[in-house]
Amino acid sequence: LHDALPISGFALQLAVAGGLTVVATSSSDDKLQRMQHLGATHLINYRQHPEWQDQVVTLTNGGVARVVEVGGPGTLSRSILATRQGGEIGMIGALTTGGEINPVTAMRKGLIMRGIYVGSRQMFEAMNRAITAHRIEPVIDRVFPFEHAADAYRHQTGQTHLGKVVIRIAG
Repeated sequence: LHDALPISGFALQLAVAGGLTVVATSSSDDKLQRMQHLGATHLINYRQHPEWQDQVVTLTNGGVARVVEVGGPGTLSRSILATRQGGEIGMIGALTTGGEINPVTAMRKGLIMRGIYVGSRQMFEAMNRAITAHRIEPVIDRVFPFEHAADAYRHQTGQTHLGKVVIRIAG
């Protein structure tokens, strides 16, 4: 059973800690290898496979149960196609523009779609208990000294990072 399609490093770690099989997508083979090291089972480079949703459906024998959607309107239609009947899509970002979203497929599949910004205090406490119990460490891509903060922002906008880009304020 394939249960999740997380994109971000933290979502990947939480999914693996929860016992889910993860299908990870990225435009970078290097990122995919790092995601595999974090526990992703299936890896799809969407630059090499623009119709990545078809691979997800094939790998999972019908689609995933949960999608963590960070792309927004440019990728949501593919995420809908990659999700199995009765699945869920959590929309946590909108990194892309354009794209046409036809709700018919989502309706026929009976999908649940949620916009996620922040949870309740109880959710935060439960997440922290899970982080502690599973000893989840944050994925840090790179640490920049404060005097190189502009480089840190350039690195992040280059979208080559996996995990957090950190600016160290004090020694």
